[in-house]
Amino acid sequence: MSNLTRQKIFEKIENFDEYLNYLKQLQIEAKDKKTFLSDFHLFGNTERYLHLCIQVIIDILHLIIIDLELKKPESNYDAISIIFGRRIISEELADKLTAMIGLRNILVHEYGKIDRERIYEVLKSQIGDLEEFKKQIIEFLGKN
Repeated sequence: MSNLTRQKIFEKIENFDEYLNYLKQLQIEAKDKKTFLSDFHLFGNTERYLHLCIQVIIDILHLIIIDLELKKPESNYDAISIIFGRRIISEELADKLTAMIGLRNILVHEYGKIDRERIYEVLKSQIGDLEEFKKQIIEFLGKN
């Protein structure tokens, strides 16, 4: 992997860490579902920082694909499959990221149909999946 790509990925990870920290703060502030659903600051910020985290994941996947000169993905879902096919991420994580890409698409393109209860569940139970992505990417970078 080129030093330039490695540098770009680490810059993305710095942003990712910032967004993850915001999500962790929002987890604490969202004491329960009722509080979360009734506070537009909580659900609005959660939606935004989830979107940004998922976008960083997409960007990192594409940087790796370009640097390794792998087949150009036709979609972000395809990018996950390509990276999983190279065993850069685990199958379990690939499945979870596929769902996250779907969530990102709703946040970006179908924002009028956002299920805030689903966003609450993601905030409360899936932030660890984002952290696992970072862990697996850093392990990959350490080997290459």
